[in-house]
Amino acid sequence: MQQPPDSPEALLRSTTEALARRLTQRNTPVPALTSVLELIDNDEAELALDELVRVVEYFRIPVSREEYDQLVTAAMHLDSMDSLLETGVARFITA
Repeated sequence: MQQPPDSPEALLRSTTEALARRLTQRNTPVPALTSVLELIDNDEAELALDELVRVVEYFRIPVSREEYDQLVTAAMHLDSMDSLLETGVARFITA
């Protein structure tokens, strides 16, 4: 079922797919992003957010301002801002 474009699931999917595309274009794919998509497919948006920010932190993946804003919006909808704050994903924002 298609999610509304502003749903946490849609925002997480869009961000995860954008990161995966960019990393693949740079010849540095991160297979761990696949597990994030699987969590979204299984209606586990909160777990997907946690996994995504941990993958970003672990692999030090650059995140655009727009991608970060999408993560913030999803986290606010899920009442999970602590996921973003604990991992410090904001430090990976690129211009």
